[in-house]
Amino acid sequence: MSKILGLTGGIACGKSTISAYLKEFGLPVIDADECSRAVVEKGSIGLEKLTEIFGNKILENDGTLNRKALGQIVFSDSEQLSLLNSVMEPLIREEISRRLNQENDADLVVLDAPLLIEQHYDKICDFIMTIDVPKKIQLERLIERDNLSEDEAKSRIESQLSSRERNGFADVVIDSSGTVEQTRKQVIKWLKTINV
Repeated sequence: MSKILGLTGGIACGKSTISAYLKEFGLPVIDADECSRAVVEKGSIGLEKLTEIFGNKILENDGTLNRKALGQIVFSDSEQLSLLNSVMEPLIREEISRRLNQENDADLVVLDAPLLIEQHYDKICDFIMTIDVPKKIQLERLIERDNLSEDEAKSRIESQLSSRERNGFADVVIDSSGTVEQTRKQVIKWLKTINV
């Protein structure tokens, strides 16, 4: 049976860069974001449920999910965010489980999940790696990456666990505020310590 490395970090902290590196390193990566997109594809039960709750305003003209419209609803209202999570979490959990089962021959499988702790995926992980940067860098990256206003970016950051809370669950915290090479060296150093 595979060991599971839970990979998490706040929005715009560099988790995707580390995930891509782990994939290059030869590890299978289960991406919870990909799973969340898969369960709300056009014609899916997930998208149907979200439309029932939030209305057609969350749909593009072609019937696909308008993530920005949904984000504007849920990232400014904690009750709406909780409602979204209550619908999505069981669907995503099922998809993650299906994908993990497909990789059970690997020695180590990476579960890349932004809400690893909040969604209790940490309970199925053998190791937890969090990716972190100073809050100022996180805010700058998010504004630039997602073309958000400062207020929108702050709202998204504040909707997640704080770095301090998240890092309390970690076996290792990787600081991704330096160069990509510096960050990779931290990851390699830690991987050598777990003997898988």
